[in-house]
Amino acid sequence: MNPKLEALLTLQQHDDELTQLEAKLAALRPRFAALDNERASAERQRTATRSAIEREEQRQKDLSGRADDFRRLNARAVAAMDQVHKVREANAASAQVDISRRALADVEAELLAVNQRLATLRDSDAAAELGLAELEERQAATRQELEVARQSLEQEIGAARARRLEAAKRVEPGTLQRYDRVRARRHQRSVFALRGMSCSNCDTAIPTQRRAALASGETVDICESCGVLLYAAT
Repeated sequence: MNPKLEALLTLQQHDDELTQLEAKLAALRPRFAALDNERASAERQRTATRSAIEREEQRQKDLSGRADDFRRLNARAVAAMDQVHKVREANAASAQVDISRRALADVEAELLAVNQRLATLRDSDAAAELGLAELEERQAATRQELEVARQSLEQEIGAARARRLEAAKRVEPGTLQRYDRVRARRHQRSVFALRGMSCSNCDTAIPTQRRAALASGETVDICESCGVLLYAAT
């Protein structure tokens, strides 16, 4: 085989190897992403629960303050009712006591509901934190396995790129430029042998004159149908 053609085919072998390694590395990314998404979902749930706790705690504080105000108001109304002697004043004072008592009862009922929600939310937060810890423990082995695979592939890719670079130096510059252009477009194998009178990639017949030029083994040509580089196997 012509040394120039052999150098091109060797380069293609290195590119094929590199493509396979990069595909393996790319296949790891969705697996990392799935782990990250699972963890992020658990963290969002915990964050939402803690935000709800903060809101309920603020509501609890506000209601407690209102309850204290109504207790003081009720106490003053009761004290005022004890000091009045006229019927009209007694009726007014009694009405004020009833109003403050009902308002206090309403606030205390709402405060009780808030306390119950807070208890439920705090239980949920504790469960979410425990669940997140269990998730991280469960993912640890998988993450370590994936990380080892990623580092190994990155090392292999680095070595493959170095070999590819050395192989490219042995390819004639004009041919290398054409090859790189076709490879960049196809992202896969780009040099094919003639099969009889046709391109072995797309099975399109190659004109006689071009086949004769390829037959010399000194050149490669582009298939006008599929765009790959063609050579004549000898």
